[in-house]
Order: sequence, then structure tokens, then C-alpha cells
Amino acid sequence: MTEATDAPATSESETNERTEAVVAAFRRQLEGQGSVPASVVQDGLLELWGSLPAGDTRSVIEGWLTETLERNLYSASEVGSRLDAVLAQPN
Repeated sequence: MTEATDAPATSESETNERTEAVVAAFRRQLEGQGSVPASVVQDGLLELWGSLPAGDTRSVIEGWLTETLERNLYSASEVGSRLDAVLAQPN
């Protein structure tokens, strides 16, 4: 029987870089758009959630993901503002 090994630990700076890259890609999708379908917001949030360590910020993203099930559209400016607010929170 072989034992599974854990994936190598990711440093905080690597996690931050990945999160910043995910947010930058998400923001590029929003550029020039007035409104964004909830499915696009879900995709961006899922990618962001996956880049975050467990903690308060991840919990906020989970709440936002749940909200996307009840909405059809978001304004691009609302998504941008909410990203700013979420990312300003300490983990």
C-alpha cells in the first residue's frame, strides 16, 4: 500500500500572486461591459475562491456565489466594487 503525499505547501506570496492574477483576469472580462450575466460572475468567483486560502475572504466569496443563483445580471461596476471590498478584507 502506498501513501498519498500532500501537495507542496504554497507560500503566502505565491497565493497572493495567484489571487491577483485571477482578479486581474476577472476584471479584464468586465472591461467595456455595462452588465454581466450571473454565470460569468459565478465563473470568476469560482476561480477566485480556488485561489484563496481558507478564511473569511473565502466565506464572503461563498456567500456571493450563493447570491448568483438568485440573480440574472450584475452591473460591471457593482462587481468591480464588490471585488475591491472583498479583497480589502484581511484573510
